[in-house]
Amino acid sequence: MKKGLNTNLRENLAHYQQLGWARKALILLLSVAGAMLVGSLLILAVNADPLEAYYYMLIRPLTSLTSIGEVAMYFTPLLLVGLGVSFTFHAKLSNLGGEGQMLMGALGMTLMGVPPIGDKLGMWSLPTGILLGIVLGAAWSAAAGFFRVKFHASEIVVTLMLNYTAEQFISYMVFYPLRSGAEPQSAKIAAALPKLYQGSRINLGVVIALALTVVYAVVIRRTRFGYHLRALGGSQRAAEYSGVNKNRYYFLAMLISGAFCGLAGAVQISGNTRRLMEGVAGDFGFSGIVVAMLGSLHPVGIVIAALFMALISAGSVTMQVKTGIPVSFTSVLEALIVLFILLGMAVSAAQSKRKKVG
Repeated sequence: MKKGLNTNLRENLAHYQQLGWARKALILLLSVAGAMLVGSLLILAVNADPLEAYYYMLIRPLTSLTSIGEVAMYFTPLLLVGLGVSFTFHAKLSNLGGEGQMLMGALGMTLMGVPPIGDKLGMWSLPTGILLGIVLGAAWSAAAGFFRVKFHASEIVVTLMLNYTAEQFISYMVFYPLRSGAEPQSAKIAAALPKLYQGSRINLGVVIALALTVVYAVVIRRTRFGYHLRALGGSQRAAEYSGVNKNRYYFLAMLISGAFCGLAGAVQISGNTRRLMEGVAGDFGFSGIVVAMLGSLHPVGIVIAALFMALISAGSVTMQVKTGIPVSFTSVLEALIVLFILLGMAVSAAQSKRKKVG
């Protein structure tokens, strides 16, 4: 039954990717509208005003440079994870391990940035830390890719298990080897990403993420690798018949996806927290999946979806203070968006099958 559900999900995703932009946009808009409508009912259930709540969540964060900086703090990792996850979705794979890969990327940045290595490297600790973060993130997802191509293990299960493994490993690292002071966290890293505007938390990470969006667009749309990846997502049998090595591309898709997520973790440390601590990856792993789905795997769509999700995340804190609605409402809204998107995909695929039969 579980295998059947996974197969149906992959088939629905493949069908969705083949839809025209207007049909995709309709599904996405209805999904967001449906999620916000159900969210409004939940807000009314706690005697709060939905319009006021959504104002503080979606509009208020854009009213000052300081609050825009808070949005950017969420936008950068969401965009990077969303791009990484999109590589696997194109090949009809599912990388649910963004959180674990982010944590390993954060660890790589920390190892190069804290004393004594950070003191010796100085400013060079920043590029070397980012590079190590990318390598560790890629290695973490490559493990799932290896099990997928060698033993046909579900990458969904393996990446979820690796999330838990990474979480426990980081917990051990901040409580023991990397601990600095009374709190379970590392020392500050020696060098950080420069800010783009003083008085705001906007840093160079935003530029890096946007630049990699262009790289993603070129790779997916303008290279042989991207063409083969999309071919596998469209029809695995046809792709293999034309000479595409399925296992090779599955492994590379997982590897690249992990590299992007690892970079997100490295940027999170070097641009935002500057320390390694528990929970540093937050919910970016799951939210990145929402970004990829909401953006329809299109580079511009992913940027817009990342901005929307960043607004929700940054605005939820103000919403809680002003209306009393807990920050956890954000997770509920994200889950509802995914649910409605999956429902839209299923309905669209079912309609297509009926037309073929008819």
